[in-house]
Amino acid sequence: MRETIGSLTSLVDLLLWRDGGQRHARRNAWRAMVADNVRARDRAETAAALPARSSAVSSGHGASSEGRHRSG
Repeated sequence: MRETIGSLTSLVDLLLWRDGGQRHARRNAWRAMVADNVRARDRAETAAALPARSSAVSSGHGASSEGRHRSG
């Protein structure tokens, strides 16, 4: 009985998954591409926001001015 169920299960698997897992691989690739696009968009938005913010906050103090002292 177990052999019959096992062979029936493998037959159903063969019929349903004839693509050899290609459909699953395509789905994974699509999800990865979507996630990469979201990360790239987030990086671009962050890069666009950082220069505007850093120029507004820039004050002559901090890492960019370290080591440069005005003699008075």
